[in-house]
Amino acid sequence: MHESTISQRERNRLDTWNAVHEAAHAIAWEEGPQEAAVEAIAARAGVSRRTFFNYFPTKEDAILGTRTPEVSEGDIERFRTSDEDELTRVVHLFVAVVRTAIPEATSPQRRRIIGEHPSLQRRVLRLLSEVERIVAEVIQARVEDGDDVALAAPGDGARLEALLMLSGVIAKYAFHRYQESSAEDPREFLDESIAMFREVVDTTR
Repeated sequence: MHESTISQRERNRLDTWNAVHEAAHAIAWEEGPQEAAVEAIAARAGVSRRTFFNYFPTKEDAILGTRTPEVSEGDIERFRTSDEDELTRVVHLFVAVVRTAIPEATSPQRRRIIGEHPSLQRRVLRLLSEVERIVAEVIQARVEDGDDVALAAPGDGARLEALLMLSGVIAKYAFHRYQESSAEDPREFLDESIAMFREVVDTTR
């Protein structure tokens, strides 16, 4: 009984999230993002202004179908226990967090609306900055715990910053390629992007 109640609650939350997103996207598509005021979105979705902010921090998030980024314990554990090199681990962690903020399910609408209104891309870039902060905290915690981070030894802030910046660039490049494609999963471009950046570094030094 309890599981059924939770399941129904989650379905209701998902339905409301979708209703608000679809209303916001529709107004932005029909009239432009500037006309997609929170009140107009809430009215079209049939929810209150307060309910709107329970689901989306900004109207841009509602239009784009994006969420506040977060990192799961499972992703942290995979990062810590993976036998891949540190750069690959961090890039994969970066993308795992990106996927919580920028779901694949809303990619078609997002691509379409950004194509018509490129200014909305700024919100995506701000989300990616938030992702970078979260990943930095995970790496820093690992370094402070004394774990072996080959490219960011404990106490070496410059290497840690370089590792984070390079990983972010690779992840953003992979995500950019995904956004311009018809692929369903950004991870299709991940290992290829890591290999490409390694090749660029190797052939230009």
